Amino acid sequence: MARFTLFISAFIILFQAHTSTLFAQSTEAEKIEHEVLRSDIEKNIYFLAADELLGRDTGTQEIDIAARYIATWFQVYGVEMADGYDSYFQNVPFERLKAPDEIAFAIGDSTYQQNRDLVLMNSFRGDLEADYIFLEYASLEELSEHDVEGKIVIARAGLADHTSPQQNFMTIGQKNGWVKEAGGKALIELYTSQQFPWQILVNFLSGDRVDLRSSDMDEDDTLPHFWMNGTIAERIEYVSESTGSAVEISVDGEEPESFYSRNVVGVIRGTDETLRDEYILLGAHYDHTGVVDGHPEPITSEYIYNGARDNAVGTAGIMAAAKYFAANPPERSLIFAAWTAEEIGLLGSRYYAENPMVPLEQTIYNLNIDGAGYNDTTKVTVIGLGRTEADDEMIAAAEAFGLEAIPDPVPEQNLFDRSDNVNFAQRGIPAPTYSMGLTAFDDEINYYYHQPTDEPHTLDYDYVTRYIRSFVLAAQSIANRDTAPFWLPGDVYEEAGIELFGVH
Repeated sequence: MARFTLFISAFIILFQAHTSTLFAQSTEAEKIEHEVLRSDIEKNIYFLAADELLGRDTGTQEIDIAARYIATWFQVYGVEMADGYDSYFQNVPFERLKAPDEIAFAIGDSTYQQNRDLVLMNSFRGDLEADYIFLEYASLEELSEHDVEGKIVIARAGLADHTSPQQNFMTIGQKNGWVKEAGGKALIELYTSQQFPWQILVNFLSGDRVDLRSSDMDEDDTLPHFWMNGTIAERIEYVSESTGSAVEISVDGEEPESFYSRNVVGVIRGTDETLRDEYILLGAHYDHTGVVDGHPEPITSEYIYNGARDNAVGTAGIMAAAKYFAANPPERSLIFAAWTAEEIGLLGSRYYAENPMVPLEQTIYNLNIDGAGYNDTTKVTVIGLGRTEADDEMIAAAEAFGLEAIPDPVPEQNLFDRSDNVNFAQRGIPAPTYSMGLTAFDDEINYYYHQPTDEPHTLDYDYVTRYIRSFVLAAQSIANRDTAPFWLPGDVYEEAGIELFGVH
């Protein structure tokens, strides 16, 4: 009897705790439904995706107008500036790289052609001649074991554990810095991936493009960096066996043009004296892809990529969250970040990750809001569901607004590493992307994705509002957790998290 009584008592305690949790979340959902307004969401999407902003392309006056609009929203609703800053803006330095007029490149007696064999990855102009050394990946460990002083380094692109071209791209700046620090004269990486064929890569890289500019580097200090086509039979064998031969490089062409664009960043301090030094980063990119090349003048709407779904919706989401949490701060602190230059390589968030306004070791979670669009208005697609300890909070938040949270339906697309969240995941911060309901890259998605058809009047605002409200509830639930959510065991980014936070 005593055991039965004990069992009943335990059951009642657990039931009451569970009921209390459900009631609290239900109350929070009702408050969010009352205060996160469809009219705000619709107004902000229509402004950001208006024809007058000409697709919010990085480096244009129009994206600066969008940045000012977001910053003014933060100011009006009482979002704070980050400690030590007198503005919501983080100026991000860029350079507009002009395609070289000519590249002359030779290894020993073998000559190589621009685009067919290699592409220049940075703004180097000039002449260089030096012996080269072949390394497998030019990792930090390899560079510490070999003398590369005064030599050109040739190695495979990316690092040994990389499985996608996106990961190779993400380490370009890092590897360039390693080789430069080790005294190397240039870095040539052999690109071997079949996922993204060489010719498509050349089409992407051989024209004018935009990249981050190192603030402490002038043109004379740029370490030459090339990618070479390593998919050609026997090329890797040849360069590995010919190590020690001389390499001659000559690059002619216009110098890059420097400019700045802006990340927009605000902060809400948490209410718990212990937890408020931990931050949840709510991020969305606010740039898009501009206008159709070769458009007529005056330009009309059918030539403008307005990017309502990608990513005016996500930007409106963090704006709604900022307004709500300014009036209803959670226990942990929050960072609201609108990133520039996502569409041209995740560059705005990368710059922040390298120059954080709040220390990364205090940034315990990143909930990114981005997506290609939606084809199922009953769902929220969480890219990264099943990878962090905050799954329950995101699933429950979606359910609270009549939605079902589902995991990435197209893992072969590697969507996790294709949005701003990856810049934080690589550094160890758990970082899923909270997307609208996507079940496949079908005709409905492709009709709008990066097309002039992605207009604000084509959205289902009842669904978009429920989606954004669920995002706000998910952020609140994560910010109020007793413990900081971490990566689930075995995740590819778990070790980086252990290194960043020093625990777990």
